[in-house]
Amino acid sequence: MRPYNCPTWQCGFNAAEVNGRAIRELNLDGLANDDGLRIVGFVAPAGLLGGYELDVDGDEWVARSPQGKLLRGPQLIGATLLVDGPGLLAPPVPLTIAGYQEIDSWAAGAARVPTYALLYPDLDALLGVRNVCTGDLLDVFATAATVLAGETYDLDAKTVEPGRDRWFTIACAGSAAAKLRLMNYGPHADFDGEGHPASAEQRQATLKMLTADYCGDGDGYTHNHVALQWQNSGGTVVSPGPWGVPEAIWGPDGALCLDATRLADADVACALPACEDLSLADGEWATYVPG
Repeated sequence: MRPYNCPTWQCGFNAAEVNGRAIRELNLDGLANDDGLRIVGFVAPAGLLGGYELDVDGDEWVARSPQGKLLRGPQLIGATLLVDGPGLLAPPVPLTIAGYQEIDSWAAGAARVPTYALLYPDLDALLGVRNVCTGDLLDVFATAATVLAGETYDLDAKTVEPGRDRWFTIACAGSAAAKLRLMNYGPHADFDGEGHPASAEQRQATLKMLTADYCGDGDGYTHNHVALQWQNSGGTVVSPGPWGVPEAIWGPDGALCLDATRLADADVACALPACEDLSLADGEWATYVPG
C-alpha cells in the first residue's frame, strides 16, 4: 500500500494460520480463539529449565520463570508454543520461534519493532516446516510477524477490540494490523513521545484507512499491491512525495470525505462528501492515490 514498490512488510503476507486454521489471536491462559485453537503449553529454548511461561511485555513476547528470570528478543529463538484445537492432528502442534529481528518503524523517531519467524512442522512442505504467515514466502525462515498485546481486530467489521487482557494478535507482514504496528499505533507504543499510546479511536481510524473501509461498514475497497500515500495528523508518518490525487480524510468510522477511490472501478456503497471543506486537521489520516 505504499507507492512505487511493495516489499514484504507492505504487501508480503496476510494471515497467521496452522493447517488452514487461524491463529491470528491467541490467549495466554489457554482460552480458545474463534477457530477453536488455544495454547496448551510452552517450552523454553533447548537447555533452559525453570518452568518458563509465555507472556507479553508491551507489544513483544517474553518468557518468565517463577524465579523472576526473563527471556526476550533473540533469547526466545528455539522456544516453542504448543497449540491444540479442532481440525489439528494430535498431539498439539509445536510452533517454534525460529528467528528474531528488529525492523525500522515507519514513524519518525519511533522505536524499532520486534518481529518473529514462527514455524510449524508440515511433512508436505519442501523443508518439512512451514511459516505460520501465509503468502509468497520464499524463505521459510524469514521473520514475518509482529505482536500486538491486549488487543484483537475484527477483520469482518474492520474494528479494534481493545482491553482484551491476556490476548495477543500475531500480525503477519503485509496485514493491516502489522502496518498499524509499524506506524507506531500499537496499543503499547510510545505514540506521543511521552510514553502514551494512540487512542483506540486513532487505531481504528488507521485500520479503516489501511483497508479502504470508506463507509465504515467493514467493506474494504482495496487489495494487496495497490499503491497508496498517506500522512497522519501528528506528522510522524508521511509517505514520500510527490503527492498523488487526494483520496480521503479518515476517522474511526471510515472516510469523512472522498475525492477518489483507491481502485479505479470501485463502486462505493455509501454517499460521501467531497473533501474540499475538510483538511487533515479534521481526521487522523489523509490519503492520496499516486498517479
